[in-house]
Amino acid sequence: MSDISTADQSESNSVFKDRLEQLIAIMLALAAVITAWTAYQGNELGDSVQKSYSQGIRLFDNSSQEFNRAIAIENQDEMLFVEYTKSMTSHDDATAKYIHETLMSPELAKAVDWWLAQPEESAPASPFVDENPEWTDEALVSAKAIDAQAQQSFADAEKSDGNGDKFSLLEVIVTLSLFLFGVASLVRQQRIQVALAGIGAVILIYSIVMAISLGDPAGLF
Repeated sequence: MSDISTADQSESNSVFKDRLEQLIAIMLALAAVITAWTAYQGNELGDSVQKSYSQGIRLFDNSSQEFNRAIAIENQDEMLFVEYTKSMTSHDDATAKYIHETLMSPELAKAVDWWLAQPEESAPASPFVDENPEWTDEALVSAKAIDAQAQQSFADAEKSDGNGDKFSLLEVIVTLSLFLFGVASLVRQQRIQVALAGIGAVILIYSIVMAISLGDPAGLF
């Protein structure tokens, strides 16, 4: 009777050990998949950081050039306006007409026409004011738009870099579970095997939750 009981217990332990090893193998495979996923995400995000920074630098350089062009155009327009008003004050209508019709850009000419049409008592000192619907510094608008794109590229780089750090941390955590499952598969003492597998499972579950919360910022799917 005792021999039968011992045999049943031995068989039960054998079945438990087999199932435990199968479970460890499954969790080991799952941990390997998550490790590969985090490594891929981290690599792609690293590339994204470099691309975004490079694009931001290029756009920032373009915006600087546009700002310089805007300043040059503004200085030229202001100089033409001063010469125009001098001609008007000195009643040199021919020179004033030449400046207005030939030297001024169509946008500047319209802005000056608006300024001339204003009542003398309420007219601004120059046409270069926000109230003037005809005055728009296109180069400045373009420079600001490009600068905004550059800032967005830098922000995207910072975001990708932050996500990359999170995936790097996740990779370390999953690697720890891989280590525990690997050791558990080699250990022969059942209690130690169960303990290692249990700790690895907790870490793995946490890793899965973290991976789901981080999503797919690299855009694989």
